[in-house]
Amino acid sequence: MKFEYKWWGKGEIDASFGLFFDGFSKVFSAVGIMIFGFGMPVAIVMGKILPAIGIATFLGNMWYFYEAYRLAHKEKRSNVTAQPFGIGGPIVISWLFLIMGPVYWKTGDAMLAFRVGLTAGFIGGFIEILGAFIGRWLIKVIPTSALMGNLASGAFVWLSLVGIMIVFDKPAIAMIPMFIVILNYIAKSNRKNSKMPTGLIVILLGTSVAWLTGYMNIQSLKEAFIDVGIQTPSFFIGDIIKGFNDVVPYLPVIIPLQIANFLTTLQGIESAKIAGDTYPEKQSMIMDGVFTVIGSLLGNPFPTTVYYGHPSWKAIDARAGYSLVVGIMYLVITLTGLTGVMMKIIPYETVMVLLIFVGLSVTIDTIKGTEKKYIPVILISMLPILVEHVKTVISSAVQAAGTTLDSISPEAFAQFNIYIKGVEILGNGAFLSSLLIAGWLACVIDKNYKNGALFASTLGICSLIGLIHSSQMFLLNKEVIILSVGYFAIAAITYQRFLENRSIQQEVDTNYEKESVTI
Repeated sequence: MKFEYKWWGKGEIDASFGLFFDGFSKVFSAVGIMIFGFGMPVAIVMGKILPAIGIATFLGNMWYFYEAYRLAHKEKRSNVTAQPFGIGGPIVISWLFLIMGPVYWKTGDAMLAFRVGLTAGFIGGFIEILGAFIGRWLIKVIPTSALMGNLASGAFVWLSLVGIMIVFDKPAIAMIPMFIVILNYIAKSNRKNSKMPTGLIVILLGTSVAWLTGYMNIQSLKEAFIDVGIQTPSFFIGDIIKGFNDVVPYLPVIIPLQIANFLTTLQGIESAKIAGDTYPEKQSMIMDGVFTVIGSLLGNPFPTTVYYGHPSWKAIDARAGYSLVVGIMYLVITLTGLTGVMMKIIPYETVMVLLIFVGLSVTIDTIKGTEKKYIPVILISMLPILVEHVKTVISSAVQAAGTTLDSISPEAFAQFNIYIKGVEILGNGAFLSSLLIAGWLACVIDKNYKNGALFASTLGICSLIGLIHSSQMFLLNKEVIILSVGYFAIAAITYQRFLENRSIQQEVDTNYEKESVTI
């Protein structure tokens, strides 16, 4: 009897809405930040970026539908669940505030910010593909606490911290929804008899308040329908090539973010395996990178990834149908201009509430899953990223006042207890320095001083060439030399500890051998 995969399970509808709103809330927030925060032209965001996001997400979901279909036929069972897929969560906000935003704030050129974002996405896609071959090795080399601490720190700062400021900027609309999310999702005290998902409750509540208070209005909604129509994607190969001239200073952001991104895919594949669905690891990771590259060529600057959540969807008997539904929903909404209409119905401050939860959830899960002795690793990895956020806020504030950071002396900042030089040094390349400092600490906690010395030496090299602590690469100045010498000194001190430990161990082994001979 020929096997036929029943790809529609009883949990398909719940999984479809869950995955769609999980992923599209990030798209929604990104669109709001680009248009209202950065002032990017609607034509670029709605007409170029969104169609590319839709196509990349559609293709990815079709691929993971195919993977599930193939696995089901291979193992002749229908309870195979597809892997959830979309644009990366925390990475979208990081891409905006650490790559595209700084370019726009510095130049006021929205097209340049878009171009640099595309080039960053293009490079990031190839880093994801490379991850298929080095992911397992990296997990062995870089302590897990450092990797996860780096990811959690970025999620906490750029999702939760930024999100909560947006919420309290419009407290009438978003404050109560935020506390409902915390009550139901974080404190897990949602009412058992409630059949409505918390995410839907907060969206409806925030939207209702926004309309009742006049924050959203019919006139804006009518105007949004002007942009409704088929949006045809374009190719941006030339823009990506031009973007290479300006993307180099952002490599210290792109590299660690994309390492974290492909490791997220790896972890998602592992969680699917534990749940009973074993997917080809390298193939899935390569395809993630391929969809990121395709997306960037079409106009999507944001990397794609396999999401966490496969076991949850499998538990409610979702199979592969939800991937099909979500892919089609993305395609229809992004290619018809309906995203703009949705944004004039639902305030993006309300959607940011869900991203606050995502940031908190990633951080909480990381801390819970980390051995107690490694908690300092997570905390120290957070410091450079927090300072990076401070740097962004200060830079935005002085630009709002009609000036720039460079035109204000460090002495002027010091009068108000703002140590601007320290903020700039630690804020530049913060994701990479965060990862490396955390890696050094994790190694020395484990008394693995040899690897700790390697991490400190890597910090010295990265500092010397300008990957960290510098606004541009290969700029040798006094601060760069002082920092790199300092890191190499720390490497020497750490290696000395390794030599001391080895000497003590050799002495213990020698004494033991002597005692054995005597006996």
